[in-house]
Amino acid sequence: MATFGQLSSTGRSYNLGMAGKSDQLSHSTDKAGRSELHYAVADKNLARVEELVRQGTSVNLADRNGWTPLHFAAQISDAKIARFLLHSGSSVDPRDGNGNTPLSTAVFNSRGRGELIQLLRQHGADATSKNKSGVSPVSLARSIANYDVARFFDDIE
Repeated sequence: MATFGQLSSTGRSYNLGMAGKSDQLSHSTDKAGRSELHYAVADKNLARVEELVRQGTSVNLADRNGWTPLHFAAQISDAKIARFLLHSGSSVDPRDGNGNTPLSTAVFNSRGRGELIQLLRQHGADATSKNKSGVSPVSLARSIANYDVARFFDDIE
């Protein structure tokens, strides 16, 4: 089995259970359905993200939970990586297994910061699209009491 080397300063390595050449590894997935790109995003390793995309790794590959690399960028509130993914062809509104989009994930993890929310909205993210529980990003933002996330949706009634 091939194992990825250290992907970032975290020192993590990922075993995708694939034997083969290193250029093939960037297109492989592990048991969770995640590619090396998913992990590079999670590790905030923009240089590696750029390299993997140049090698042809799909920016829209969803893992078994429906999470794309853009969902991961939204979870860690990394606007630089999200911007790169969007400019590289990432869909702005992919849905995970619960119907959540990266915008929902960005709202939930924003802690009041709005750069990523604004970026996704500028790229056409649907703020009113409801997940399987009937919650939209805008309604989620308005329900968060400890941070003023709703201000990023003042243009929506």
